[in-house]
Amino acid sequence: MKGIWSITATLAVLAGNVRMTAQDYFSAPIPVSGIEVQLETVAVFPDSLPGDPPRINLVTLDPAGRLFANDQDGPLYLVGESGEVSEYLDLRDYPELSVRSTGEPGFQSFAFHPDFHEPGAPGNGKFYTIHSDSNTSGTPDFDPGGGTSFHTLLLEWQAADPQSPIFTPADPEHPYRELLRLKQPYSNHNAGLLSFNPMAAPGDPDYGNLHVAIGDGGLGDDPLDNGQDPSNPFAAILRIDPLGNNSANGRYGLVAANALAADGDPSTLAEIYCYGLRNPQRYGWDIRTGACYIADIGQNAVEEINLAANGANYGWSAREGSFPYLSGDTAGMTDPVAEYDHTNTVADPPATTRSNRAVTVGEVARGTGIPELEGKLMLADFPMGTVFLLDVDADPLDGGQDGLSLLSLLDEEGQPATLLEMINAVRGDRGLEAVRRTDLRFSVNTPGRIYISNKHDGRLRRIKPTGEAGIILTGNNAGQTQLEFSGLLQTSPDLETWSTVIPQPASPWIIPEPSEAVFWRSLVP
Repeated sequence: MKGIWSITATLAVLAGNVRMTAQDYFSAPIPVSGIEVQLETVAVFPDSLPGDPPRINLVTLDPAGRLFANDQDGPLYLVGESGEVSEYLDLRDYPELSVRSTGEPGFQSFAFHPDFHEPGAPGNGKFYTIHSDSNTSGTPDFDPGGGTSFHTLLLEWQAADPQSPIFTPADPEHPYRELLRLKQPYSNHNAGLLSFNPMAAPGDPDYGNLHVAIGDGGLGDDPLDNGQDPSNPFAAILRIDPLGNNSANGRYGLVAANALAADGDPSTLAEIYCYGLRNPQRYGWDIRTGACYIADIGQNAVEEINLAANGANYGWSAREGSFPYLSGDTAGMTDPVAEYDHTNTVADPPATTRSNRAVTVGEVARGTGIPELEGKLMLADFPMGTVFLLDVDADPLDGGQDGLSLLSLLDEEGQPATLLEMINAVRGDRGLEAVRRTDLRFSVNTPGRIYISNKHDGRLRRIKPTGEAGIILTGNNAGQTQLEFSGLLQTSPDLETWSTVIPQPASPWIIPEPSEAVFWRSLVP
């Protein structure tokens, strides 16, 4: 598969209770970066139903480096080294789960425990899914009021053989365990990404903690006031220990380090890591600095990127982005590191998506084999399919639109094209009608590799590397070794087991002369 590793050496202020409408808060469109990247297809997923391409939502790796992707309709796929696709699990095979998959709801995300492949470890063979469920007969752990559209279920699965390409439950009578059930009052703004912190190593306090993105419960204007209510899990990123048992329902553990767990206030929810988010479908890490960036989808006017911080309140629905929305009181709220408005995003948006704006985020590009992308946070407006860059190494991250630039895309023939054009070309070849949006998503926790998925043509694409990897080791009289490298740096004690250096250093990297044999390699995806 082409995606497998190969070794080569000032903001306007509105007072009072004002609801924003789409307006031109940032007068100039986001400029073109001057950087071009080519997309290439690395896998094709089967239709959910004949003539109905899959809605691919998340692409990520398990701890052994196997590539997985889920279809929002229910399947979880394993992508092989040559691009072959096989079904690992299908939630629809468990009819009692009753997956609801229309519009925003569906099989939203999955994550493998970092000890998934560690024999004897408590997390061995365990992975997690979160989905929308039409079966509302169970008692929800949290009910924000309002009606009942469906329930959101967080499940833990136990594989009999973590190495197997097909999921077989360790206990066929109990293939999964329910950790958390939420009553979803409206059909939008439900669950988002599940992820373990890729920067956390064994022994680190955050190792094995599961981060869970939950929207504000839906509709518009946050009618249940969940955004500024830290007593429930909506409009928040949760951080829990899935192997613990001191939660109210006894099915997962609370993380003592969470600011709202340690604040001594019984009215705040210990599970919350940060809150005040409208619809935080995606977040992604920087494997050099450990920073985590959250994409929060706006309502009427502003899309925002936030820097994750323990206990932070990002302001929804008192404000949208950095602008007052339902309240003029924004004291104590954390500002976005970047944002853009709905009116003048780019100079020439795809005509069919002019009224649609919604932000998504990937990771900071490190070791991709494309030097121009190094240190750039990948983000996009996913209906338009336009990809933006934020240079987190150089930008002050002080909000506004100034730090954003537009990444130009080339198709597989090397010709300029939008992702929407690429998708509709595939659909046209299949005799399917054209679509008006892309629903772009970036891969997460795929160091050095940037995959781009969508919900309309079944293609998994990646950004094609343009450079070559190389590494030079030199020593000095001070007992130090200097590594000059391009690509993604990995290390091994025996030339058999390789691991990515986390945090990923900058080149050149100077380290003490190792006392034992150690091997290094630099890779381009």
